Amino acid sequence: MYSQFIMIIIDLLIAMLIPTAVVLVLTYINRNSKALLVNKYGFSSQVWLGCIGIFVHECSHAIMALIFGHNIIEFKPLIMPRNIARNNGALGYVKQTWNPNSAYQSLGNLLIGTAPIWGCTAVIYWIMKNTMPNLYKMILQIEKAASSFSFAKIYPILYSANLFSNMHGESWLLMLIGLIVITNVVLGGFDLSQADLHNAFGAFIALYVIVLVILSVLTFVGFGAIISLWLVKLMTIFVLLMSLSLFLSAIINLILRFLNFLA
Repeated sequence: MYSQFIMIIIDLLIAMLIPTAVVLVLTYINRNSKALLVNKYGFSSQVWLGCIGIFVHECSHAIMALIFGHNIIEFKPLIMPRNIARNNGALGYVKQTWNPNSAYQSLGNLLIGTAPIWGCTAVIYWIMKNTMPNLYKMILQIEKAASSFSFAKIYPILYSANLFSNMHGESWLLMLIGLIVITNVVLGGFDLSQADLHNAFGAFIALYVIVLVILSVLTFVGFGAIISLWLVKLMTIFVLLMSLSLFLSAIINLILRFLNFLA
């Protein structure tokens, strides 16, 4: 029992630290890409190339605020370029009030800041499932191998993967649309603000403690092995989805750097 508890502590820490590191890198890359866009094509370019991501970002804040009982007093999921100046340069925002005497609503303040991470990830997962079936299948195979701790099986999956099998005209078009939408979500959705990042640190600590307490109780009643399995499953899927996001972000950033170099 004691060894299982120690493993839960370590597994949970790893399961939270790795995605956190990936999101921080994503935020840095996409923030830099937006700066390059603004420098080359003007302020409004980041809206057109990241509008879906901005919309998902703000909707994620709003949904999490409602979950924690906050009162939303003003909500603009996307501000068009012509209206940005009158909104102090904001691309979208959520204004809400809460009861400072409520521990539940105060905890919500921390988790609301991290909401775009989960919202954008869920949207990317849905898009990939519906527009890139071969890539989606490969991710599930890798997740299955990782969750069974058969890491030696991951390389053959990657080596033998054929992401373009059974593709026809409509499939190619669908995949292209999926890539464009995912790129838009990544560029506009994963750029966490300073306030979001500040809240995210507190959310990391709070969420770790809360989840650790819950998992400790479940481990005590005999669910330790199942918990470890699901932690690996969730972390693997999240990291794989974020790897695609990182790849697309890096490509976009390199292209923008090249275009700025030519200017």
